[in-house]
Amino acid sequence: MASTVVSRDVVGWQQKLAMAGARLRADIIFAAIDALLVVIAYSAALVLRFIDIQGISPTWWRGFVVAMPVVISVHLVASFIFGGYGHVWEYASVEEAMRLVMATVVAAITLLAGTLGYRGITGEEGPIPLMVLAIGAMFTLGGMGATRFRSRLFSFNRAVSTEPTVTLVVGTDQGAVDLAHRGMNANHPVAVVGFLAVDGEARSRRVAGLPVLGGVEDLRTLVRTIKFDQVVVAGTAGDQAVRDVVDACVDVDVRLRILPDMNHVLGANGTFRDVRDLEITDLLPRPAVAMDLEPVRELVSGRVVMVTGAGGSIGAEIVKQVLAFEPARVVCLDHDETHIYEASLRWASSLAHPVLCDVRDRSHLLGVFAEHRPNVVFHAAAHKHVPILETVPEEAVKTNILGTANVLEGVRLYGSDRFVLISTDKAVAPTSVMGASKRVAEMMTRAASSNQGQCVYTAVRFGNVLGSRGSVVPTFTYQILNGGPVTISDPAMTRYFMTVPEAVELVLQASAIAEDGDVLVLDMGEPMKIVDLAHRMIRLAGLVPGRDIEIEFTGARPGEKLCEEVSAEPLAPSAHPNIGRCQPDCPGPVTLLDAVVHLEELALRGDREALQEVLFSLVLSEWPDTETVTLDQDAFSEDHVG
Repeated sequence: MASTVVSRDVVGWQQKLAMAGARLRADIIFAAIDALLVVIAYSAALVLRFIDIQGISPTWWRGFVVAMPVVISVHLVASFIFGGYGHVWEYASVEEAMRLVMATVVAAITLLAGTLGYRGITGEEGPIPLMVLAIGAMFTLGGMGATRFRSRLFSFNRAVSTEPTVTLVVGTDQGAVDLAHRGMNANHPVAVVGFLAVDGEARSRRVAGLPVLGGVEDLRTLVRTIKFDQVVVAGTAGDQAVRDVVDACVDVDVRLRILPDMNHVLGANGTFRDVRDLEITDLLPRPAVAMDLEPVRELVSGRVVMVTGAGGSIGAEIVKQVLAFEPARVVCLDHDETHIYEASLRWASSLAHPVLCDVRDRSHLLGVFAEHRPNVVFHAAAHKHVPILETVPEEAVKTNILGTANVLEGVRLYGSDRFVLISTDKAVAPTSVMGASKRVAEMMTRAASSNQGQCVYTAVRFGNVLGSRGSVVPTFTYQILNGGPVTISDPAMTRYFMTVPEAVELVLQASAIAEDGDVLVLDMGEPMKIVDLAHRMIRLAGLVPGRDIEIEFTGARPGEKLCEEVSAEPLAPSAHPNIGRCQPDCPGPVTLLDAVVHLEELALRGDREALQEVLFSLVLSEWPDTETVTLDQDAFSEDHVG
């Protein structure tokens, strides 16, 4: 389709030819500069070889002049063969540097071999000493490298760069046109060569004197046909256009950028200096789910809220969003001093009360409940790293299961009326210790819901959260910052993703609409391939996958699934169109209570093999006494839990 669209636009092809001519002229200039550098480098090497110019005999000078055209030709041909021309060197990477080194090495070897061959045939010394050839090649490499990587070696050169950045703008509305008109500025000139239309825009042949080269679906073909330096999405093009552009450019060599909030930026006389690289929220393959948070205000306004795990990514965001609804206070509980301190600096609210407490410490935790008597409890504290918990399953049991039992006991004893467990899609048909422990926590939450009290118990289940400490994003970020490679378990591995604010809005929404014993699940759309996320994150860094950052596949780690699922049971509708409701089967009270007490004993004893056997037997078995159950919290005495 792309070739059809472009072939009909004669002016568009003329634009391509003009660009190709500009590239050719740039390469000729580079070759001329390289030739001059070769002459200077070998002249310096000759002078250095004989210490001072007076010591060089006329014979050597004559031989030097005769041989220089050959030397220049060898270097230029080697550079051409190894791709020393045709690049946008402002964004050159290690790969381009290696090409330059290989071209110089091959040229030096060729010249040395030719000189030795000349000596063998004629018996004469040769036009240029071998030492001069070696030193001259090194000087040439330094000179060519300095001219090509000048913007990276001397950052101030960016401020006075005159080579325009060839740019394609996505969008054809007034905002995109204004952006194109502001393309040239004093610091970094930009040459806009055309537009792409997004869905819903008229595909006229020309806009503001520049061709419309097609739609977003044509981008991959266009980038490979025309050597763009960057593709910029005008902010007015919309979030879907951003996602389409990211998808189209996953495997092509071009830098992707975005201009946000066009009206604000352009109103302030913005230019391409306001264009930014991709951000983490641009990586989602779907729009964020809209939430109706007014019921949440009714639930928490003027009331005491407790958040466990408040120093973590999810917990800290829960506190932040709850504070916006003017609660009486928020009890922010975490066992990590640094995390809770750093989070408290971000909240900067007198309503937030940080408490250093471990949910595994029953007596301390119940003391906090007795002091604050929270109305609403969000239980986000958990161990969540799958491979680590495979090696220490007792820690998963102590925190994710016994810690949950302690919190549930506090809720029951001190009269809370809402309890929300933060769960995970890994609790569905779990294959990992982490997932199994969270599945048991869901069972305990459902069991507590039948105590005939005033509290509404619910669990909220969602997938991976972009940017949280437990997601792959921090790992990928670290690997990209260190030059790669980015490591992925399997090219077919998929996960569901959402942003941290979106996940927390789901939790708050669930707390307001939940019915007792529900497990609520967000409709997160289609799962996303981890390898696609890696490509997007590399793009986010302004780099190109496979060129700047390599991707390696390492094989699945212990406990990892190839694909996750959000529910093993049919989902019933809830009061929110994007939230489903399920009520998974649970073992009866005797089976569940006995199993949890047994898990506690095994965890305290450190019997890992038996612990895993009991844990997976509990979550994967069919129980003869399956029913809506009651969990006797008094059975978890201070002697057993804590």
